[in-house]
Amino acid sequence: MATFFAREYMRPAEAIGNTEKVLGGFILFIVAAVVAAFVFQVATDRDYLFEVDRQAYTPLPPIEATSPFPAPGLEGWRAPEQVDRFTAETLYVKIDGRAEAYLKFHVVGLTFGRYCHESDTGRTVDVYWYDMGTPSNALGMYKSEEALGAAPVAIGRAGRQVGGAVFFRKSSSYVQVLPSSLAEADARAALSIAERLAERIKE
Repeated sequence: MATFFAREYMRPAEAIGNTEKVLGGFILFIVAAVVAAFVFQVATDRDYLFEVDRQAYTPLPPIEATSPFPAPGLEGWRAPEQVDRFTAETLYVKIDGRAEAYLKFHVVGLTFGRYCHESDTGRTVDVYWYDMGTPSNALGMYKSEEALGAAPVAIGRAGRQVGGAVFFRKSSSYVQVLPSSLAEADARAALSIAERLAERIKE
């Protein structure tokens, strides 16, 4: 049964003029063409759907390009994926109990990174890179931690290795490269990392 709305506004087909029929058919044709074009675009060009995202996306530079730590130069090892920085005021967060010794030599800050072995996550080499402000402060800190039995190594202005760990100074930097084990392979890794880092430090 027709509703009141339909009875009042619905017109019989014979009351619709030819102009209205042509105009209505043209509008339906345009709508159908737009829908068909959209469906064809999606079906044949998937990049169309992701064009905005691709334009907005900016690839991040490789970690080595932004990290102060160089690549280890050893197969199976990777550079730190995270770099932690500490000021003189927050140094205790990283080396609580030893911060006072560095503060006596006017430490400016610490940059920390961890090299990891790709197949054995238990094998790591920690790097503590202290900015001592001046070369004389770096020399004083280096000498204050000098250990008996350390073997001299030709890294930076002065370097030594003991128990696999490498210590060196260059310019205003004092650096500790500490492997997680006493294995000879890890000691070689620490030495290679120290050599590459020393090359990166400017005089």
